[in-house]
Amino acid sequence: MTNCLSLINGKFQDSVSVLDRGLAYGDGFFETMFWTLKDEGGVVERFGVEFWNEHLNRIKKGCKLLKIKFPKEKNILHQREKILRKFYSSGVKSGVLKMIITRGVGGRGYKFQEKMDPTIIFLAFPRSKFDEKNYHSGVKARYCRTKLSSNESLVGLKHLNRLDSVLARSEWKEDFFEGILEDKKNNIVEGTMSNIFFIKKTKLFTPLINESGLNGVMRQVVMKKSHFFFDKLIVKNISRQMVDDFDQMFLTNSLIRILPVRSLSKKKFVISENLTSLVNYFNVTEIRERKKNLEIL
Repeated sequence: MTNCLSLINGKFQDSVSVLDRGLAYGDGFFETMFWTLKDEGGVVERFGVEFWNEHLNRIKKGCKLLKIKFPKEKNILHQREKILRKFYSSGVKSGVLKMIITRGVGGRGYKFQEKMDPTIIFLAFPRSKFDEKNYHSGVKARYCRTKLSSNESLVGLKHLNRLDSVLARSEWKEDFFEGILEDKKNNIVEGTMSNIFFIKKTKLFTPLINESGLNGVMRQVVMKKSHFFFDKLIVKNISRQMVDDFDQMFLTNSLIRILPVRSLSKKKFVISENLTSLVNYFNVTEIRERKKNLEIL
């Protein structure tokens, strides 16, 4: 069984043109999703991608923002099914689906031609091994020395230049699960691979994302459902000094979903009932919730 399967413009291959603008200029963006086989009363080989509609909306917004021609939705769905069906036939029943869209193949220079055909890449991976105990005990995080670059026009977009996160992740070995990034104004923004939430009693806090950072799908989902678990949601600038006032902390992304943090640098956090309920809602009650959130083909 291969560790990765790639589909490029509808064909199973593992290379792109050296003139692809995604390679030359980072001219594109990506989405990372969870996929699984959805069993519905004996119907076989129906594949679901969790929060697909939310991811698809981000893909549409990314194309609009970067002025990349949006592929026909039916073509995206066809390619999505094609790679998942192939990966499933190799014995994998759930895992990671990554979609990369670049502007396509072009000549030298920053100026791009109008109506270029985008390069559409699907990558399928098995789900990484993860210690489920972390959902109950929490993980360790640390602050990074690397600062996030600011670009208001690209805020929230998973563009193909991730050098901030690459450099930040190189700062530690395996002692910590995640590194926390600040902007140049020393506001906490996000993790290298996750969004961040804090809890103080019954109030939920998350950093303001307006000059840098990603507004992840799981962050959006948690904010939307926060009223079920918390009395109030507050989105604001958060500094290191403010962290000492919080009781709890957790990380989010489409793969880990809700992951408690037990310590950030020297600050220790507890894991109380409201956070445990949130974790259980998305992580433990897996069959029920995933069936609800999966959009099938």
